[in-house]
Amino acid sequence: MNDFLQNLTPIQLTGILLGTTIVIHSFLNLVLKQVRRQTKKTANRLDDYIVEAANKPLKALIWFGWFYFSIIAFKGQITYLGNIIEYVGLTPVLIITWGLIRVVAGVETFMVEGESSVDKDSVRLFSRLMKMLIIFAIALGIAQFLGFSISSILTFGGVGGIVMGFAAKDMLSNIFGGLMIQMDKPFSTGDWIRSTDHGIEGVVEKIGWRMTRIRTFTKNPVYIPNSIFATIPIETPSRMTNRRIYEVIGIRYDDIDQMPIIIKEVESLLNGHDKIDHDEPCRVFFDVFNASSLDFVIYAFSNITDSSEFKKIKGKLLLDVASIIAKHGAEIAYPTQTLHIQKAE
Repeated sequence: MNDFLQNLTPIQLTGILLGTTIVIHSFLNLVLKQVRRQTKKTANRLDDYIVEAANKPLKALIWFGWFYFSIIAFKGQITYLGNIIEYVGLTPVLIITWGLIRVVAGVETFMVEGESSVDKDSVRLFSRLMKMLIIFAIALGIAQFLGFSISSILTFGGVGGIVMGFAAKDMLSNIFGGLMIQMDKPFSTGDWIRSTDHGIEGVVEKIGWRMTRIRTFTKNPVYIPNSIFATIPIETPSRMTNRRIYEVIGIRYDDIDQMPIIIKEVESLLNGHDKIDHDEPCRVFFDVFNASSLDFVIYAFSNITDSSEFKKIKGKLLLDVASIIAKHGAEIAYPTQTLHIQKAE
């Protein structure tokens, strides 16, 4: 066999290697096809993402093998190929790194798109850190293989980090701001947030390394540096547990005798309403003698947080209150003025 290979020209050997590579590539396709069939039968989708992530790197390794051994076949005829082969030998490391990053990305996609209870922003953060760690570790390994001193690189990186820290202070503050958002969780992707002091209101679409993208209710995207969130108060209405009902309703001064019974019936209405949270304060009380009305206050909390449904329930509740007022012969007051005209004698 060795004699047969030694008698072949580099071009012939390269052709044989090409044919072998095609056969192996076809065999790998058949194997992966069977593996996909088996993984589709399982309830867990994680194996599908891992197989898909490993697909292209495995094929790249096969074709790299053909390329590498083809270069070796021409080594005796081209003098400078010896140095090239040494550096080309690093390619499998890069392919494996690519494969690991694809696997991490596949696991991230599985956890983000799945129905698991894990926090999706934390998954994305952990995935990015894992990818950076893999690339950093492989880069140090390659540097050591090429003859660089790891300790010198790390020392230079420490000094360079200080210099870069001063030069990129704002960028670093935004990155650390993003990390604080991920750890403290004042809001997550999909939350409705607002800061009335700074005119920020919308739904969080993406929390990036440097900035957060918010989609306002006018459908415009707003990009906010993460460091801003460390210095301003942020309200997260989408995490509310209840919606408050606070209404001031005025009746005429002529209807003052009806005020106690109206308050009592409105209070009974609230106490019997299934959309009112009875674990929260629920009060109806006469409040003030106003300029042209006698005002009473309705103070309660709905157990509905959806905005559209809440407005429907609140509107129906106010109509019921108006019916109670009308039932007792009273009227809702509106601004009036009484003029006393004195005739001159």
